[in-house]
Amino acid sequence: MRQRIIDNLPRAAGNSDALAPVRREQFLVYLMGPYRTFDVDALLPAGADVETDAPSFATWDETSGEYAEDEVLRLLQETRDCLRDRGFNAFLAIDVGIPLDEMDAATQSIAFAKASNATVFIAPQVGDNLGVGIEIGSVLEDMLSTAGMQGPAADATPPTRARRVMVATEPAVRSAMLGAVHARWDASVRTFTDAADCCRLCAQFCTHIQNEELYGSLDRLD
Repeated sequence: MRQRIIDNLPRAAGNSDALAPVRREQFLVYLMGPYRTFDVDALLPAGADVETDAPSFATWDETSGEYAEDEVLRLLQETRDCLRDRGFNAFLAIDVGIPLDEMDAATQSIAFAKASNATVFIAPQVGDNLGVGIEIGSVLEDMLSTAGMQGPAADATPPTRARRVMVATEPAVRSAMLGAVHARWDASVRTFTDAADCCRLCAQFCTHIQNEELYGSLDRLD
């Protein structure tokens, strides 16, 4: 999947333009956010109730949300472009152009996260706040499912890969899933105030991961 992502990004895909080459082509940064809807029912365990079991952040409500759909997509694209200007091979799912009839959205997210050096979930305050919280849990459970993660959060030992994941949120976003990111997976949760601040946080995180690969204890993926 890593090589497929790298090969596809310089090509136009649907509504996504071809992306220009970057200095660190092998350093993949997957950016995910609520820029399209997801099948929440498909991501919940069997027998779960969407009304009571779904974490509360991120599907669209264009009448009440601070952002409309196109504004959130613009935030993700601006963050992607800002990171690419700094040399990181950042991408959105839509940039890769894998048809949904080949691989559904949730499975794509899991595959992209596993293939990437760093994964950032960007969660601005939007409307009813639903689907992406489910997807964060889905991706983290799949990526980080190890023997050490069995049992309650207090007894869990997250794998090293958890250090490659960051959630960037606006201060107003609240969710049980955000608490679980810390308590269960020990991944980083940071807050941002605007697009420039979001890019700064993401760039700092990517630089940290890159340094950990070069000089620390994280394996290089290239």
